[in-house]
Amino acid sequence: MNSGRLRSLDALRGFDMIWILGLEQVMRGFCKLFPGGSDWWFEHQFHHVEWEGLAFYDTIFPLFVFIAGVSFPFSYAKQVERGDSPLRIHARIFRRASALILLGMVYNGILAFNFTDFRYASVLGKIGIAWMVAALWYVHFGVNARLAICGATLVGYWALLQLTAPDAPAGFGPFTPEGCFPGYLDRLGFTPGQFYIPGLLEPSGIPVSLFGSATAMMGMFAGDLLRSGRDSLTAERKVLYLALSGLAVGLAGWGVSFSCPIIKKLWTPSFMLVVGGYSFMILALFYWIIDVLHHDRWCFFLQVVGVNSITIYMLRRIVGYRQISQFLFGGVASWFPSPELVESAGIVLLCWLTCWFLDRHRVYLKV
Repeated sequence: MNSGRLRSLDALRGFDMIWILGLEQVMRGFCKLFPGGSDWWFEHQFHHVEWEGLAFYDTIFPLFVFIAGVSFPFSYAKQVERGDSPLRIHARIFRRASALILLGMVYNGILAFNFTDFRYASVLGKIGIAWMVAALWYVHFGVNARLAICGATLVGYWALLQLTAPDAPAGFGPFTPEGCFPGYLDRLGFTPGQFYIPGLLEPSGIPVSLFGSATAMMGMFAGDLLRSGRDSLTAERKVLYLALSGLAVGLAGWGVSFSCPIIKKLWTPSFMLVVGGYSFMILALFYWIIDVLHHDRWCFFLQVVGVNSITIYMLRRIVGYRQISQFLFGGVASWFPSPELVESAGIVLLCWLTCWFLDRHRVYLKV
């Protein structure tokens, strides 16, 4: 493990990724051990909300975008310190965004060459676009200007979302899949290919991703705070400021939600603010425990996933971990009233062992 990295950030990235790898299915299986577990409020936290509202599992993806933002001030400072030219820095930003977009298309199955029914937009592509826009703002503007840009992005998107799509059927308002304006832009051709919500909306499309840059910008503000070397800004104060920022941003999102509902598929300003507030606070918690108190032995389990998050995300798609888990643990799973619990835990274990093997041999996919 590279000791020069911010350990809390790698651990938080690993915490986020491990849910994507299957921990949410483990929790669903655990809930099914109890009578009525599938209808339990706790079990519902490990599913995406169908449209309006928020569950714990809805925070996973935006937290990853936020973390990508936190990392950039550190990498940018290193590039400047070693004398990289502005052209080289910009080329690296565009290359990383392009790589994420391409990997996202590979994840979606572009190698099948079925371009007629292909969905070009992807989770990785959305991260790439949102992070790229935020990174360009970071390179060209100071913190006060970026605060203004982030605010303008949220306000501008809120204004756009008040518009009802001109082609919306009668009775469908601006905060519905049929009537939302981002969906209208997708249908105009701003987002190519098939949509996640067929014919209506692509949540990872270009319009939503561009405005989603506000989430990455929030992460960059947190990154600026963490790498600040001011004498008056102790590690404990950084924790406090992160937590207070999270509280303020989250409360702002709650206030905005009265005029702009929390909808993950639209990545509404209220959603970005509420989840942004959560992201600030969980980063503060991880940073406090790991980098301030130095209680870090437990986080090795998460770190090995965090340093190879994109790699295992792609391998989870390519390698038949579910089939391997069923082969190895299917017999044991049959003894349980919830076989899903054992098989899903097996998938997480196999993914973790893959990350551990890669980390042990210092094999990392850098995008």
